[in-house]
Amino acid sequence: MQKTFIVVLLTLFIFSCKDERSELGDKYFKKGDYAKAVEAYTEYLKLEPAHVKSLYNRGRAYEELGQSEKAVEDFKKVLSEDPLNANAYLSLASDFYYRQHDYENTVFYVDKTLKYDESNEAAYTLKGKAFQKLGELDQALTAYNDAISVNKQYADAYLSRGLLNIYKKRRSQACSDFKMAKSLGASNADQVLKKYCN
Repeated sequence: MQKTFIVVLLTLFIFSCKDERSELGDKYFKKGDYAKAVEAYTEYLKLEPAHVKSLYNRGRAYEELGQSEKAVEDFKKVLSEDPLNANAYLSLASDFYYRQHDYENTVFYVDKTLKYDESNEAAYTLKGKAFQKLGELDQALTAYNDAISVNKQYADAYLSRGLLNIYKKRRSQACSDFKMAKSLGASNADQVLKKYCN
């Protein structure tokens, strides 16, 4: 009886230590101390190497530190543990392939995201940006419209669609989108409004 009690206490102690290390990583991440977040997640992952949340969060911390190869490695580990993880697919699309100007792979990974999370407005918007870079303007417009139909309050979709409308020489629609983006708090909406709509 006493032996069992000691084993239970020891198990609870080990798990609480592990949880504290993971939560410590989260705290550092929220504070913007990404190097310490990486250290905390790495310590936690020594005890729980397949912990999806910590792998993903460490990948995000690596991204913030500009260590994209390590971030990609963590996102791929997440997908090997959880092949339906929409966040990992979106992170690969936005924070790796899009930044590398690999727009075909951006679209590929966004489509994977949308397969598992079809109401992800950020994914639709990123897909629109990638299509725009590829010169597929009609598909870009469709993706922006999809983002807005999913979330009518998503400022980035209006801003991006407005820029596409400028490119397509549809100034009145563009200015309407920029005004909507501004009303929703888009930080650079003022700049495009001054440039194109005055």
